[in-house]
Amino acid sequence: MPERSVLEFELQANGDSSPYTLKLNRVQRLDHKPFWLAPQSLPATRDNQTNILVVQDTGGFFSNSEEAVSFLTKTLPTLVLYSMSLPLARGKVWGALRNGPYAADGTQDPEKLVVILSANDLRAEGIQLSYGLSWEKTCEDFVKQLGSVGRLVTLVTCAHLIVLFGCDGVIYHRGRKMKSPRLYFDPKCTEGEFLRQNLGDVPGLTEAFVAGLITGLGNHGERQLKESIELGLSAARQLARSGISLGVSPGDKPDYLVQKVMSESELSQNIFKFKIPSNTIGSGEEQGWSILDRIVGDPAQLAREIVINGTDSLCAGGIPVAQFGRLVLVDRQEIESFRIISNVLRDYIDIPQTKPISIAFFGTRGSGISFAAMQLGEALLHNQNAARFDIDLTQVTSPSELTAMFHSIRDSSLQGSLPLVYFDGFDIQLPGSQSYWLSHLLTPMLHGLFLDQSVSRPIGRAIFFLGAANFKTYESFRDHTGRSGNSRGSSPRYFEEFLGSLHGFVDMLGPDCVDTNDRLYPVRRAVILRELLERRETQLKTNGKISIDDNVLDALLLVPTYRQGIRSLNSIIAMSRLNGSNHFGRAALPPASQLDLHVDHPTFTRYLEGHILPASLREELAAKLHDLYVRTVFSRGLVEADERDNSKYHPWNRLEEELKESNRAHADDIPRKLRFISYFLSEAQDHRHRDPIRRFSPAEIETLAQQEHERWNAERLQKQWGTGERNSQQRKSPFLKTWKDLAPEWQGVDKALVASYPDILPENYKIYKMGTIS
Repeated sequence: MPERSVLEFELQANGDSSPYTLKLNRVQRLDHKPFWLAPQSLPATRDNQTNILVVQDTGGFFSNSEEAVSFLTKTLPTLVLYSMSLPLARGKVWGALRNGPYAADGTQDPEKLVVILSANDLRAEGIQLSYGLSWEKTCEDFVKQLGSVGRLVTLVTCAHLIVLFGCDGVIYHRGRKMKSPRLYFDPKCTEGEFLRQNLGDVPGLTEAFVAGLITGLGNHGERQLKESIELGLSAARQLARSGISLGVSPGDKPDYLVQKVMSESELSQNIFKFKIPSNTIGSGEEQGWSILDRIVGDPAQLAREIVINGTDSLCAGGIPVAQFGRLVLVDRQEIESFRIISNVLRDYIDIPQTKPISIAFFGTRGSGISFAAMQLGEALLHNQNAARFDIDLTQVTSPSELTAMFHSIRDSSLQGSLPLVYFDGFDIQLPGSQSYWLSHLLTPMLHGLFLDQSVSRPIGRAIFFLGAANFKTYESFRDHTGRSGNSRGSSPRYFEEFLGSLHGFVDMLGPDCVDTNDRLYPVRRAVILRELLERRETQLKTNGKISIDDNVLDALLLVPTYRQGIRSLNSIIAMSRLNGSNHFGRAALPPASQLDLHVDHPTFTRYLEGHILPASLREELAAKLHDLYVRTVFSRGLVEADERDNSKYHPWNRLEEELKESNRAHADDIPRKLRFISYFLSEAQDHRHRDPIRRFSPAEIETLAQQEHERWNAERLQKQWGTGERNSQQRKSPFLKTWKDLAPEWQGVDKALVASYPDILPENYKIYKMGTIS
């Protein structure tokens, strides 16, 4: 059902084998009613082949609708792909096919109908879907808003609904069976980004998706629809990448490069599938959920992998990220905040402006505000002339100094640059005054003017980033603004006017643990730590991997806070003895006195020694492990009767301290051993619908037991034990040997101990499998 439009293209040179492509600039639809165009003939198919009929509907209202309905009721396809556009779910064609294709007896099968449409068309019909913030937000809006327009009930409840979010993602919704929707997405992008990174909108993207979908369904009979969607999305992305080629000279005939677009060998490998937790989203049980949390489960392990393997390992595992220059964001809250701001700034950059735009940044000390702000600005202006200004208001002594800086900003703007200006400490008081700096920033922010010896001068275009020094969050600043009086003696009017002049804000979480619910701080910190280590000593990295001691890595990642945030972490790395080193070991760390300048040394040392469990949990597990060990060796007859009174078999409250420490060390090592079999120990995650494991497989028990015996060997050897007949006083043991040389009955003891892990945990702790929640 074709429609008629005029398309305006721009000729672009590629410089490869197909050097010229067409970039779409504008589409002007003509006032022409679409008409039904039936295929001349349908191909014959074998009994075991799928006869797929593709219907491209430009709204359903066309001049010869009776011919269309007649054709569709007589055709007997096994599957209909209905590519729908505005207005949605209207017209006689949809009325004829909404219950599925017709069979020979006149019945219809709704399960054989697949509807394909764009998210923008849903938005145009009144369904509120956010644009390009995060895939989690997209999923939430889709689940909550899809049914908000009652007129679209036949569309929402159809058996197979495929919604395209540009070339970046697809949601597959099964409204008839009410199964959880599936998201297909590129973790490096959000809606609209892929087209911005390539040639922009290219005519035929939806058709390329449909062609890829058909290729999957037709060429691979065993492949289900949900597997073929990935091929469709990949085909659309290939077209967006290659565009419409003009060959080697501008006069050549336009070519869609079909072979390249539709070749499975060319298909992108960056598409991941994710089951949307529609039940928890719909019920509101799980606020602030993230794909990262549901894929990984254990943020600490992901953080270790980021430091060792780099941030590319995030996307390789299907974890959404947002990247602006060297700034890499993984926390959903920060991703959404920065994308909101980037959308605002993009509009400002694209449309001619005469006044500055102002964005406020809040965060704890050392959270990396200035770095994040400037990386954002520079990334958005990567192909434009930009000038950078860093103004530390804590070091400016008078408003006249600020006036001189405004002159420099103005000069830069007049010379054709777009100034990126970072004001640090906008919320502090002027030296020797009760007035705040923000009172001197209001006129430039609101009116684009600054006062120079009683003369108002225009600043011109500029991006103002304003970093707070006293307020950690926008909410705390707003609450302060709402108070009519305060102990500082400030004028609330300045604060209120400042809020009114902002175009957006960002709350930076930074590398430290924000509160008891902040599980992702190791991941945020890992991104920073990886870059600091790469800059500090290049020889630490071999084949893309950073070589670092496990306990050093745990201490750097898991200690809850640094005294000055990123600055302290950077100082510790700078003070470490790493010059020319190819491995970061414990000996390279600064001495205790230097460490304590930047981190609480006792806390840091606890993580460095491998004590990552809470003290109460550690003690409880150690006591249970000791009790189980005694019961096991007694019940299996591995201890002679006259030896049972030996002090090492005493109850926990009478046990020697050295033996207690040995059991504590065993407890401390449980998380490390679990990582060998892709499990992790955590506080109970019932609210995240991740099922705990109840028992290990025999192979897993074997691996855990071997790891435990090797840990025990290392513990005894470090305490100067040797081989020989059992004698605690002389520090002799017959068990100091490799796992394979250990007697089977004593291997059984280790196996019994490690197999008990799920059972000896308190109720509020569980063991979970790493990976995506099923």
